[in-house]
Order: sequence, then structure tokens, then C-alpha cells
Amino acid sequence: MIVEMKKLTLIGHSFDRPKLFKALRRTKCVEIAKTRDIQDTVRLDSSSDSERISYNLSRIDFAFSYLKEMRKKAQLLAKRTEKSEQPYLYTPIEIPQIKQIVRMSFDDFDGIEFKEIELISNIADLESVSARQKEIEIERARLKQKLETHAVYSFLAKPYNEYRDGSKTAVIVGYVPSERAAELTAYIESTPLVAAQFAEGDKVQPVVIVAHKSIAEEVIGALQGMEFVRCAQDSELTPAKCMEEINSELDALEFEERELLTRALVKEIFIADFKTLYDYYLLLLQLNSATDSLASTDKCFVMEAWYPADEEERVKEAVDGVSDRFVYDFSDPEEGEVVPTCVKNSKLVAPYQDITNMYSAPKYGVDMDPNPVMSVFYFLLFGMMIADAAYGILLAVGALAMYFIKKPVPGKGRLLLVIAMGGLSTIIWGALFGGWFGLSIEGTVLAKIQMVKPLEGNGPLILLGISFGLGFVHIAVGMLLNAINLIRKKRALDACAEVGTWYLIFIGIILLALGLLFFKDIPAIKYVGIATLALGAALIPILNMRGKKGAKKIVGFLGGFGKLYDGVNILSDILSYARLFGLGLSGSVVALVVNQICQVVLGFFPQGSGLIAIGYIICVPIFLVGHVFNIAISTLGAYVHNCRLQYIEFFGKFYEGGGHVFTPLGAKSKYTYLESRR
Repeated sequence: MIVEMKKLTLIGHSFDRPKLFKALRRTKCVEIAKTRDIQDTVRLDSSSDSERISYNLSRIDFAFSYLKEMRKKAQLLAKRTEKSEQPYLYTPIEIPQIKQIVRMSFDDFDGIEFKEIELISNIADLESVSARQKEIEIERARLKQKLETHAVYSFLAKPYNEYRDGSKTAVIVGYVPSERAAELTAYIESTPLVAAQFAEGDKVQPVVIVAHKSIAEEVIGALQGMEFVRCAQDSELTPAKCMEEINSELDALEFEERELLTRALVKEIFIADFKTLYDYYLLLLQLNSATDSLASTDKCFVMEAWYPADEEERVKEAVDGVSDRFVYDFSDPEEGEVVPTCVKNSKLVAPYQDITNMYSAPKYGVDMDPNPVMSVFYFLLFGMMIADAAYGILLAVGALAMYFIKKPVPGKGRLLLVIAMGGLSTIIWGALFGGWFGLSIEGTVLAKIQMVKPLEGNGPLILLGISFGLGFVHIAVGMLLNAINLIRKKRALDACAEVGTWYLIFIGIILLALGLLFFKDIPAIKYVGIATLALGAALIPILNMRGKKGAKKIVGFLGGFGKLYDGVNILSDILSYARLFGLGLSGSVVALVVNQICQVVLGFFPQGSGLIAIGYIICVPIFLVGHVFNIAISTLGAYVHNCRLQYIEFFGKFYEGGGHVFTPLGAKSKYTYLESRR
């Protein structure tokens, strides 16, 4: 149900504002609203502080992703070097999962303030380590490129600078692509006054050419035509010595990188504190937003806030516990005010609130809480779209097991509960339709429960009829809720015109169908149905004249006939529930196909022979993978299409939405759940 909300209006000294916010935050039942404009007051601007906090939040996010990356890197490095002369030793320490939410008291949470400087300093150290690692990567790439260059000339026994021109000869050192090696060899052999020393190469052909200076220019020109690349080195060291020095530099970089990796991983011990600091900053942003919403003077401030009416005593105690210098008042919402919506439901209905909020929260004072009714239909439709009792057992047990293992904090893990309840619905529908992994249940006790055979005889038609029937009830209930909503707004005549007339038409159609199909011997049922149908249809244009005078009455009467066209829209909405039939049938067919594949495989192995065991070994993974895939795709389809039916077909009949979800101070956290003071 939607909780009644009240407004707190408070005037206080600016000195007491931080203490007040902390006290209200601990109650987790007060949302600061934007105070109305008041003469001689200003709005505070915390944007610069908020930018600093947002920047620190991004730095903590970096720390999380960076440490996760370094942890994987350390594990790979340790595995890669475990048999080398210098193995990297890494033993992962026990740390809380980054996504895990921790329960914490406000006293412990506020204590993180005293660690803020230390934690930010450690994050800065991680940033410097990351920056140096990037520099090392660039330096390593540069050195490897130099190493590859020297490797080409590793056949040279003397330093590079000794390969220089003589008084009568020119010395040319370089290489050509391997595919031009034969051409180069032929040129050298056919040209007088030229000699060459070739070396082995992979992708290139290294060579040292000595030519008489009289033909040096001619030789160089010919080499350029062969894509010759001349050595640009002029070192006093041999290529081998240059490579040795480069390898030493690479070893030093690797050693430094290992030290940096260890230096980074030491920071894993701060992950729990990083998470707390992250949420501390989130709450500071919320407090800054609240501060900017106040009307302030140099020394005072005016605050307006919303709270659930049943929490008024707690709010009063929190305010009085801060200072006796506050002047405050509790009042009901005024007309036109934007009031946040707080919804509270039973443990069975509460998980479905997230499904409604994905569409839009109820608007306070306008909408009813749709969750109690929507949850019933969501439960029913979910199971029918899967309709396999064995799948339902796995979904219910699996989702509940995950829920109790994870032990989510209040407000989290609701999807698991929705799936668990959907699994229970699937068990019911699956038992009625005889779905048990798509296996035959003939001759078993389960067959006594089965009422419909979806894949046999007129089973598909019955299944389609049930789908349309559920759709009709779903839409009719949505229209009924619209009528109730209109009556709540003191618009009973509108409820009769927009909903009551269609209910008469529905009743007439049902009676007419009963009279024609099942009670032919009682013609009165048929005639009552026709009369009721005609009455509903006649009332639509008549009631459409309400509130109109003169010629407008005639226009309203004629316009009422146009509203009869809404019947086509209602019919098309009901037809959209054929997806229940389609999804339920497709899941059964896939299960049946998986089983038939297993039967075909087993058919290749004679019964009673030792080879049949091999057949079962092959079939087990086929059976498991096939049914797991079917469960996954069926569950996803049931979730998505169920949401569509609720959002479009059901909510579209009565629900306006567009409400603002009640978000009290202290409730906006990501990694910690703060225990409110009661």
C-alpha cells in the first residue's frame, strides 16, 4: 500500500545544520525537499565540493577495477613463472568481494571520515603505480623494437662503427626482404668489383656489401630498387653487445614491474575501507544536494522534508536530540505539491515492487498501489509461460538457495524471490499440463494430476482458450481498478460510463455464449445476454452526453458511438495473451526435442549390451545442456513478456505512474547497508 506522507518544515541556525542532517540520516525516513522560494533568502552552492567528491568517487572506482586487473595479472604471472629460475610468488589474500554489500552501523560508518586522508593517499599511490606501469609498457615496446633491429645484424662480429668506407672501397650494411634475396645474390654475382657477405635471416636477408668507390653510386641505386634498407647504427659496440645491454634493461623493467605489481596488491587490504569511503562520499553528495535545496540566510536556514506519517515520533526525537533551537512544524501535503511515494507491502508482494518501479512508481494522491493485484497476475502468468513442473522445482529451489546463501540486505535480492515464486507457479501449471522435463508420465501418479495435454488432441486449443481467458480476466480487473480509482476521486458517474458500460457488455457476451453453447435448452439465458449487451452498448453514447448542454449533447451522443470502437482495442489486447500459449508450448516442444535427441542417440547402441553405457554417457550432457538452455531461455522469456503484459495491457487500463520514489537520507549507498536507529 502507499504510505501516508507528511511534511516537516523547520527553521534553524546554520551551525546546527550538519548535526541535524546526520541525525535525520540515521533515521532513514526523511527526504529533504526543495524549499519554496522565500524572500531575503538564497540557495547555497555546493557544486565545487560535489565535483571534488565525484572526482574521488571516480578514483575509488579506478582502484576497484585496477586491483581486480592486478589480481588476475599476478595469478597469471605466478602460474607462468612457477617453473622458472625466478618465479613470482603470489598468494591471494582473503578480501571481501567488491560487489558484496556489508551491513554496518552508522557509528562505524562515520568512523571512515578519520581514515579518508590515508585511503586517498593509498589510491594516489595506486594511480602512480599504474602510471609507471604504462611508462614501462612504452619503454619495453621501444626496447623490443631496438632489439629486433640489432638482431638483424647479430652476424656482425665487429662494432658497427668499424664498418666504414675505406680509401678505395665503400662498405654498405643493410638488408632486403627475403623475397628479393635471390635477386640480390644474382646482382652481386654478375657485377664486377663488388663482394658481399650474406647472413641467415627470417623475414629479411642481411648483407654486408663491399664495392669499389667508382661504382658505389651505381650499386646503391640498384639496391634501392630491391627495397634495400641501410643500417643506421653507428655504435662503438657490436650488435651482440647492444642486444646484451638491451636485454639487461628489459630484465630491469620486468623486475621493476614485479615490484610495482606487489606494491599495488598490498592495497587489497584496504578494499573494505574503500567501499565504505565510496558510500561515505555518496551520502556526502546527497547531503550537498539537500543543502542546496534549502532556503538560507547568513545565519539561518529553512528546511522542508517528507517523511512517512507513522514515523513522526522518530523524526521528532531526532530533531529534538540535536538542538532545542529549532522551530518546526508537521503538516499534511498541500494541493499541487510533489510528494514522494513510499510503498510498503507484505513479504510476498514486496519483491514485485521493483517490477512496478521499472515501469514507473505510483504517483502519490493519484494512483493506487498496483502491486498487490499485479503480483497475483505476475505469479500466475509466469508459471503458465514455462509450464514444466520439474523446471519449476529447479527454479524455486535454486532461487531460494541463492537467496539464503547470499543473504541480501533489505531491498536487495528481490528478483531471486520473484523467480522463486514464479517457480512455484510453474510447478502448479506444469503439474496441471503434465510437464516434467518433457517426459511421458503415462501410468504414473503424476498423470492423475494432469488436466490438459498441450501437445495432444485438442490440447493446444484448450491451452489457447485458457490464455485468452486469463487475458480477459487480467484486462477486466485492470478496468475495475480504474473504476475504483475514479470513485476514489469522486467521479462515480465517470466510472459507470467508462467501465460499468463495458462490464455490462462483457456480461452480455458471456451470457450469450453460455446460452448458445452450453444451455441451449434455456433460451432465457441467451435473451438476457442479448439484453444486457444491448443495454451496455446503449448506455455508452447516452452517458457520453453527461455534463453537456444544447448542441454539445448531440455531439456527445454521436461521439459515444465512436467509443464503441474501444471494443476492438480490448479484443486486440486479449489476443496479445496468445504469447502465454506460444511460450508455454514452445518450452514443451524444446523439452520434447531434447528428449527425442537422447532417444535417437541411445538407438545407436543395442539394449542389453555393454555399449549402452556409452550411449547414456553421451546422452547425459545432451540432456543437461538442452534442458538448462530451455530453462534459461524460458525463464527469460517469461520474465520479459510478463512485464510487457503488466505494463501495456494491465497498467494501461488504470495506472498513471510518474511518481517520485521516496529516497530518504542515508538510503543511497552501493556497498554498505546502514542499520537505521529505531
